[in-house]
Amino acid sequence: SEYYDRDRAAFYAAIQGVRDGGMDLTAWLEFFVQGLATQLGEVSERGKKAMTADLIARQHELSERQVKALGHVMEHGGLTIHDFEALCPGVNRRSLQRDLKAMLVKGLLDESGTSPTDPTKRYTLGKRARP
Repeated sequence: SEYYDRDRAAFYAAIQGVRDGGMDLTAWLEFFVQGLATQLGEVSERGKKAMTADLIARQHELSERQVKALGHVMEHGGLTIHDFEALCPGVNRRSLQRDLKAMLVKGLLDESGTSPTDPTKRYTLGKRARP
């Protein structure tokens, strides 16, 4: 699983601890249960974000592209026009900018940047999209 892949050294150390400890599984079980608890928490958090995004999408009648943008912002904390272009390949940049503008007007996104054409402009979760 992801938890054990993140720190393979700890995983193998826990297994080696069983061998070194005369086959006492206590340390291994503690490591395993910690991993399980961590993964359950992460799955729960992702589920909450997905349900929140779905509820917001329905309430505000968002398009499929706007749902992708909202999901990206909720998952990664922000979005740039370059991120949005990667999420929606083949879609005209102007169309994506209109999608973002509509979400700004609805209060679902906030923007930060130096000018309207700033390519580093970043969109973050707006007040009306926060749980």
